[in-house]
Order: sequence, then structure tokens, then C-alpha cells
Amino acid sequence: MTPHFTQRGDVRTFHHEGAQQLPRVLDCEVPHSEELRIVLPLATAVGPELIRILSGRRFSSAVGRILCGGASHLSYHRMVETGSVARPFDYGAPVMLDGYITFISGALTVGRDPAGKPLLHCHAGFIDREGNQHGGHLVLDKLVVGSEPLIIRLCLFDQVAYQQQPDDETHFNLLHPVVQEAS
Repeated sequence: MTPHFTQRGDVRTFHHEGAQQLPRVLDCEVPHSEELRIVLPLATAVGPELIRILSGRRFSSAVGRILCGGASHLSYHRMVETGSVARPFDYGAPVMLDGYITFISGALTVGRDPAGKPLLHCHAGFIDREGNQHGGHLVLDKLVVGSEPLIIRLCLFDQVAYQQQPDDETHFNLLHPVVQEAS
């Protein structure tokens, strides 16, 4: 199979070349979780501040949302075709925005890199100062809070960790859920 897109109405779906890895969804209940509501003020560097807030907390991984707020600077990536059969799609060059940027939404995952350190991943939608809509893979280390506080909600949990692992289907390193013993 050659990787390709199909179009049905306004929805574009990508079909990967690699073998599917199942299960894709893991349903697991954990006995303990912690909810955080984080309010980041003007000029906060978001990635480093999230890592600082999470340090010292006991958790395997986390998921959350950007609820609202703004940025004065950010960088994001969108997918582009590479022309390579081995990896047909990759992140394109970073798109950088400055000025008044308003978040529509964002989905955050805090996983673990191979050394077990927190790994931040975020996809978000936002509007630039001219009213143009943008969205993609947000680089949290390049995100600086603007004049409106950035409000994030995170749910930290144990016993399941999103660990970065190679994925044969997409040819990316993805965050795969891994069940762990209770600590």
C-alpha cells in the first residue's frame, strides 16, 4: 500500500503504509489521580514552567487541556509530505507567530522519554492577531504567555505511563500507554 489521503466531504484521512499496531486504545482504571488547574501569568515560558510544576509530584503520566488564554510568541509544526516511502510524512518547518495570539483549545499529554523524564506533547488551535486560524503540534518550550493568563487543566495519574516508542504504522516515535505496577 502506498501511503495516501482520502477525502470525504471536508474530512481528509491519512492512510499509513505500516502494519497496524493494536490495541490502539487502552482502557484502564487507576485508583488515584490528581487534578491540577494551572494559571500561567504574562511572560511565562510554558514548557519549562510546566516541568517545574510537575517536578516533585508523583505520577506516571498526565493528560490535559489548554482551557483559555493567550500567547505573545509561539512555534508550531504541521505535517508535510516528504516524498520518502520509509517515512512519507514528517513535521514541517516551524511556523512562528508573535503578537496577540488567542487559544481556541489544546490537548496536552505528559509522557516519558526513554530515560523516564517528563515529555510534553501538545496539539492546539489558536487565532493570530489578524484573526487567522492556526493549529498543529505546539512546541511548548517556545510558547510564551501573552497578556491574558494561560489556563491549563492537567490530570496526573499512576500505573499507566505514556512512553515514547517507535511505531511501525506511522514511522514516528509515539507515546504508547504502558501499564505499570503500583508504586
